[in-house]
Amino acid sequence: MVNTGEKVKSRRDEINAIDNVILELLNRRASIALSVGAVKSRDDAALCDHGREREVLDRLVEKNEGPLDEQGVRHIFQRIIDESLHLQQRAYQKTARDEEGNIKNLNAAARVAFLGERGTFSEEAALAVLGNDCETVSCPSFDDLFQAIDSGIAEYILTPLENSRIGPINRCYDLLLSGSLNIAAEVILPVEQHLIGCPEATLGSIRTVESHPAALGQCEMFLSDRPHLVRLEAADTAGSVRRAVESRNPTRAAIGSRRAAELYGAKIIQNNIEDQAENFTRFALLSSGPSESTVGQKVSIAVRLKHEPGALHNALRPFVRRGINLLKFESRPVIDAPWEYSFYFDLQVPASESELSGALDEIRELSVEFQNLGRYPTIDLTERNGPVNRERQARQEQ
Repeated sequence: MVNTGEKVKSRRDEINAIDNVILELLNRRASIALSVGAVKSRDDAALCDHGREREVLDRLVEKNEGPLDEQGVRHIFQRIIDESLHLQQRAYQKTARDEEGNIKNLNAAARVAFLGERGTFSEEAALAVLGNDCETVSCPSFDDLFQAIDSGIAEYILTPLENSRIGPINRCYDLLLSGSLNIAAEVILPVEQHLIGCPEATLGSIRTVESHPAALGQCEMFLSDRPHLVRLEAADTAGSVRRAVESRNPTRAAIGSRRAAELYGAKIIQNNIEDQAENFTRFALLSSGPSESTVGQKVSIAVRLKHEPGALHNALRPFVRRGINLLKFESRPVIDAPWEYSFYFDLQVPASESELSGALDEIRELSVEFQNLGRYPTIDLTERNGPVNRERQARQEQ
């Protein structure tokens, strides 16, 4: 009589034999997939073909006689397809281009709206993108700023999106996602914050410091070391500098840029009071109309997904499987839909245009709402200005 151990061993031997056959067949399949990848690479076609994959899975599910169920068949063969795709990518995927942003299509003589008064970092970023021939238009609030194109006072909007010290500016993301504006370019601007006052002011005389909340937050260590200074929040840095100068009050100071100090004839009481020498703000130059640009190495999209398990995981797969680098991810609440969110993605453009369009088409299918916010170049003023000064770094460490 055959005992239980012998029966199990016999079945395991059968499984081992079948596994050997499966392994041989999988490698044969992988070799064919590689040859297909070679043809696609030569023709500059996308290695990932979502439509073909869906046909394969549907056919196998229809052919399946069990005991594996439909979900099991899809999971197993999707993994096989994914591994074949990874083989193709390692063998044939091109390296992403690293080209300097092309901004030749921007109108350098246009009107560009920015937040705050003349001398803000936003205006500085706008001039860096469009040059001194552009006309800058001041807006008192973010809501006014995002209406500037519709109201006819500007052709472009320059808005901050995030700071390396304090993170995203949520109001700007909400206005961007709720509108129809397109990102035409982005600017990475080094931010240097200075303590500024009227000509009579000194470090010992000041008692109040006024600035935008973001600027105050970027100088937390300086202000915390001087608890006698009263912090006053304002709409923008440049307006704070102007008011400090016009007051002729030596007890009053502001935090702002060197350019604002020069514009309003102010005195810089102390240079570089920001917490971190590596302090940068990312701005977006916005224009009207849908995105049709094929220039630039970044793409931004916003999606609202179905409120169901696995929705976000499935939305990330089109990028992961194609080897597309996800540079940024933000979630923002959907108005009038508690506990539901829109998701904002920044993507690095891959070498293959077919892979990019395929990924965007696939995530569009998965979305309840989809916005292509633009493909655009990056103007990195950090690189233009060179490395951070060693003396400045030493001051921050003291």
